[in-house]
Amino acid sequence: MYLPTSWRANRAPLLLVALLVVLIVWSMRSSSQRTYAPLSAYFGYAEASVPVNAVTPLPAARAEVIQRSDVDWATQQIDLVLETDTYRDELPSLSADLQAALDYVQQRTEIQLSQRVRVVLTQDESCGFHGITYSDVRVITIYSCPGVASQRVVNIAAHEFVHQLEHDRYGPPHLSADLLLSEGFATWGAGRYWLGGEPTFAAFAARYQHNGSALPLSTHYAGLGIDAMNVLYYEWAAFVDYLLAQYGRAAFDALYVSGGGQQPGAASYSAVYNLSLSALEANWRAQLPSP
Repeated sequence: MYLPTSWRANRAPLLLVALLVVLIVWSMRSSSQRTYAPLSAYFGYAEASVPVNAVTPLPAARAEVIQRSDVDWATQQIDLVLETDTYRDELPSLSADLQAALDYVQQRTEIQLSQRVRVVLTQDESCGFHGITYSDVRVITIYSCPGVASQRVVNIAAHEFVHQLEHDRYGPPHLSADLLLSEGFATWGAGRYWLGGEPTFAAFAARYQHNGSALPLSTHYAGLGIDAMNVLYYEWAAFVDYLLAQYGRAAFDALYVSGGGQQPGAASYSAVYNLSLSALEANWRAQLPSP
């Protein structure tokens, strides 16, 4: 890199610039190394909106390209396609880690994949890190770029695998399920891949409640940003955990297929549990552990 003569003559400004660069890099690294998978699972940008797979199917032309693509590595249940060379050197270990994550979420959710799933690793122009599940055609696309550790890809995939399992268990009703339930179950189902150092999802929810960042469960994340999405996804996961433990799987399954039009809190809570969502939420919050 060429430096102007005036810069070479005076090292003090150069040292200040170098220090600034180091601080910026350190800040970026520390902010990206969270203790749990970030909710850029769906969005790699500052603002949030409805997940792509909730409003539009995978374009036919794109689906055909994916289906015709050569499989770079196959596991017991996954066909992995690389559209970027970022992880090519890690292909055997990454494939094994992805299958291990799928094994884990199948055991945790008590749902078995009905057919193979195709996982496509690609990169978009903005280098956004996120994932999308097109569960009706069994395609999971994860957008990544150089510098993103493969473990983060696995963390994202664990969440996306559960979305495919939701479709396999509930069928077409999954595509119009209450967002609280579909995203809450996917986050809860990802378990240790999203828990970081916390023992339970309830621990996250308790912390949010203690520090004043908690949000009502019926809140939609559209336009609220990544931090609010983190709060909602972890609260939703903790609430799903509560419903499963308190009322059992059969009741939860009935609730999941009761509709909701992808709106948080719009499923038939009163019909299934004889309690409104607000009453269920109050009971759930009352039993959260101390942070």
